[in-house]
Amino acid sequence: MRHGVIPFVAGALIFLWACGAASAQPATGAPPLPEEAAISRIAFGSCAFQWAEQPILRAVVDAKPNLYLSLGDAIYGDFDGKRTFDVTPDSLRAEWRRLADHPDWRHLVSHVPVLGTWDNHDYGHHSAGAEFLLKAESKEIFLDFFGEPEGSARRQRAGLYDAKVFGPSARRVQVILLDTRSFKSPPLLAERPEGARGSLGKYAPNWDSEATLLGPEQWTWLEEQLRRPAELRIIASSGQVVADEKGMDEWGNYPLERRRLFDLIAETGAKGVVLLSGNVHFAEVSATDEGPYPLVDFTSSGLTHTNKEYPKAPNRHRVAGPFVDSNFGLVTVDWRAEAGPVITLSAIGTDGKRAFEYGVPLSSLAPK
Repeated sequence: MRHGVIPFVAGALIFLWACGAASAQPATGAPPLPEEAAISRIAFGSCAFQWAEQPILRAVVDAKPNLYLSLGDAIYGDFDGKRTFDVTPDSLRAEWRRLADHPDWRHLVSHVPVLGTWDNHDYGHHSAGAEFLLKAESKEIFLDFFGEPEGSARRQRAGLYDAKVFGPSARRVQVILLDTRSFKSPPLLAERPEGARGSLGKYAPNWDSEATLLGPEQWTWLEEQLRRPAELRIIASSGQVVADEKGMDEWGNYPLERRRLFDLIAETGAKGVVLLSGNVHFAEVSATDEGPYPLVDFTSSGLTHTNKEYPKAPNRHRVAGPFVDSNFGLVTVDWRAEAGPVITLSAIGTDGKRAFEYGVPLSSLAPK
């Protein structure tokens, strides 16, 4: 499949730190987010040890994306490689500062605009949700790191969710960043054999109608976003949406919320939805007919480490992959394809080579 690329000079934020707190300002000569230009290449990734080398980020830059989405666990704030521990605001700032000083990260943000949301480890605790006592402090530190302007709507509301629309009419790309931590109800633990360890099979589906993943305010906001005009909509979630059988940190643990998302896409008439996710430490593409049209979930994880056991879990929805090595995801849009725009989802390794790719005609992402 031939990929169309619209030339674009990418740029980003250089993160500067002082007085123990994070601040950010644009790098000299770095262009802002490409809000007016048509974009055709979006890279994303998740799960990186901030103390480890991250050559995969240099492969991201080499792929020349217009935008990079950090989908969670950009740092492991509650884990040092050997043990887990309780975080403090100071310890979180220190770990974000370590990433800011990382040469591979600095290379990325000096070339590519970056947007982000969080998952459990950069939120501050491996199983934390709405009950996490430091979520307000963690949010402030996170937004400082990513250079969120003071007084922005994202800073004023509870939670980290956000959305932006890029490009001109007929080539509008909406990026929706969900927050699956700030409002999450406690998960339901699965019954497992004594001594069982690891994340696979840890959780069971919670059918309680009061259990939530996004929370009422974020659901209302998401409905408003899905009613905005756009040709392609990227809905980014830290955890997998379509794949629901692993018993890991995923939407399958909240099946009523998962169903609500699919129904909301139908009710709003939102066309062009592509789901992006991370968390599971390998890459795959999953697809389902449970929505108003085939819904595709492209998962990319992890940037510095992977797990050979996790892809062995059942996934009846898998249509591409798995790839179990350091990887990032690349969403390429050929706006000029003869039969209409085509989206290509590619998992790319540290060597810059495609491990797999999956093509989706944009015309197929609409109710029949």
